Amino acid sequence: MDQGADDRRGRAPDVDMQRPSDARVYDLFLGGKDSFEVDRQLAQQVLKVAPEMPALLQANRRWLAEVVERVLREAAVVQFLDLGSGLPTADNTHEIAARVNPKATVVYLDKDPTVIRHGQALLADDRYSFFAAGDLTDPAAVLADPIVTGALDLTRPVAVIQCLVLHHVRETKRAREIVTGYLDALPSGSYLALTHPCNPRDGSRSAEFATRVEEKLRLGFSSVTFRTPAEIGSLFEGLELQDPGLVSLGDWWPAPTTTPTGASQLILAALARKP
Repeated sequence: MDQGADDRRGRAPDVDMQRPSDARVYDLFLGGKDSFEVDRQLAQQVLKVAPEMPALLQANRRWLAEVVERVLREAAVVQFLDLGSGLPTADNTHEIAARVNPKATVVYLDKDPTVIRHGQALLADDRYSFFAAGDLTDPAAVLADPIVTGALDLTRPVAVIQCLVLHHVRETKRAREIVTGYLDALPSGSYLALTHPCNPRDGSRSAEFATRVEEKLRLGFSSVTFRTPAEIGSLFEGLELQDPGLVSLGDWWPAPTTTPTGASQLILAALARKP
C-alpha cells in the first residue's frame, strides 16, 4: 500500500443546502442529525407511505455487516471498495472489517459534499481506511483515482460494495455497465455485495407499495428507479451468486427480523463472486 495515500484524500466541494441529499435522507432514517430542512421534508413525505423505512434501512446495515464479515472469514478477501458509502454511521464498513482483520483495507467513495467532509475527518488518522471523492458511475475514473490505487492492490481480489446506490441510475443497461466496469477490471475471487430497491410491477400489493415509495423519492431525486427482480438479477450476470442467492432482506435471515413483512420485500440483496 502506498503510504502517500494519506495525503491524497481529495477536497470536498461546497454543500448545497437547497436540494435534498440521498445520503442525508438515508442518515435521517437511521437516526442521524446531519441534515437540512429540505432533507427532513422529503423524509417526512416518504414516511407517510412507508413508516417502516427506518427499520428497513437498519436491516440493510445489518446485511452489510454480515457480508463484510463473511467475505473476510470465508474468502479471506481483505480489500473493500465501498461505493456511494453515505454518511458515517454506527458500524461503518472499516469498523466491521477491523473486528475480523485489523489490517483489512477499506476505501470509501462518494460525491456528496457532506459525506466527503465527514468521511475525510473520520478517517484522517486511520492507516487502513481512506476516503475518495468521486462519481461511482465512472468505474474507470474511480479505479484510476490515486487514493484507490494507492490504498488497494487491484491485482488482488477486492470486495465491491454497492448498497442502495444503483437505483439512482435510470437505465438498467447503464447500471449493468457500471457493475461490469468494476468487476471486469478486478481479478478472479473478487466479490460484489449489492442491495437494490425492488418493484415487481406485476399489479400486486407489493408493487403498489413500491410505486408509492418510488414516487415520493422522485420528489427529491428525479432519476430514482426501482427495478424488477429480473432486472436486478441481470446486474449479477457472469458472477456466482452466494447462498442464499438474490432475495429480499426479509428472506436473508432464516429467523424473522423486526422489519415489517410488507416493507421487507422492498429491497433485494445478494453477494456474488467473480469466478
